[in-house]
Amino acid sequence: HEEAEKHGIVYKTNPVYEVLKTKWLSYDDVLKLKQIEDVLEVYYNSRQFENTMEYLLEFFETPFDMYEHIANYYDENNLFGIKHTRISRYIILLDMLGKTVLKNHDKEYTVYNDYVRKTISRLISSQVVDNLREKSISIDKNNVAKIDYTDVFGLGITADMIQTRKKVKTTGFLVISGDRGLVGSYNSNVIKNMMSIFEDERAQGHEVKVLAVGSVGAQFFKKNNVNVVYEKDGVSDVPTFDEALPIVSTAIKMYLNGVYDQLYVCYTHHVNSLSSAFRVEKMLPIVDLDIGVKEAEAHKELEYDIEPDINSVLTKLLPQYARSTIYGAILDAKTAEHASSMTAMQSATDNANDLVSSLTTKLNRARQAQITTEITEIISGANALE
Repeated sequence: HEEAEKHGIVYKTNPVYEVLKTKWLSYDDVLKLKQIEDVLEVYYNSRQFENTMEYLLEFFETPFDMYEHIANYYDENNLFGIKHTRISRYIILLDMLGKTVLKNHDKEYTVYNDYVRKTISRLISSQVVDNLREKSISIDKNNVAKIDYTDVFGLGITADMIQTRKKVKTTGFLVISGDRGLVGSYNSNVIKNMMSIFEDERAQGHEVKVLAVGSVGAQFFKKNNVNVVYEKDGVSDVPTFDEALPIVSTAIKMYLNGVYDQLYVCYTHHVNSLSSAFRVEKMLPIVDLDIGVKEAEAHKELEYDIEPDINSVLTKLLPQYARSTIYGAILDAKTAEHASSMTAMQSATDNANDLVSSLTTKLNRARQAQITTEITEIISGANALE
């Protein structure tokens, strides 16, 4: 107390004499530490969330980083100062996981994928433009679009990954669903849309083959006689690239081996915590590249050092790009599943609270009626004795 002024300490004058700021810590810093202390008390000291916190710790460098992140999320969403049930605490963590942790993973993937896409587009464009010039063909969008990539790169993985096949007999669909219920309409929307797409494909004379990620979709498709050529369940809530690698590698190998002539990835895209949208994206052959003169000129301006040659580099880059794109779809779908689960759990919690409130009111009314009846009988009996 005597040295408070010396150290710039400001504190409450009443017990428990809480420090508000010091020479080294501003009021905001002390408040932030207090918030971290609050979430630490709830999620660690209560011993009610031990397994959950152990799992979440994998996504942070230190325990302090994790609790600071949770405190910041509480602060940003005005969650401090509110009485939360235990289930609502879980819902908050689930929402945080979907909004921040998964989005950070998705952001890292997007930066990498965009860079690889630009590099591939420039490499292919330079070869296509050179090929057209050698044949004295005018370089315009139509001629670039019509080019046969086997004339440029020869037969092999490069041409096979980007060349649309002349006749499509079989279409593959990599369908991402969940492994469990309690996720609202997440699984049912995927299944409903896919059954409609299958009908359209069959109407065009295409055979349908499905690669199912998620047990809900896999079980439904097999029960409805859909040809499931690959299935994978048990994908973690925040899948790593290594975990998703067997899925995406299998999808690409099947395409290169002729199991299907084109591949679409079908999943639920996360829009925000309250809404999502079903998406169908063509993954193979790769058609979302920017092939043209502008990209070819960008390639020459950067002066890439390529060893041993462009075709060999593309043979490695194109499958890697396809793998990362499919991995991105899996991340996006998992984010949407978390958001749907959070909404469903919140709705179930609200409904349960409403039911408890309604039943409590009925119980109180019934008890009051019984008490009133008993009092009336006692008074009536007393009056009769008089």
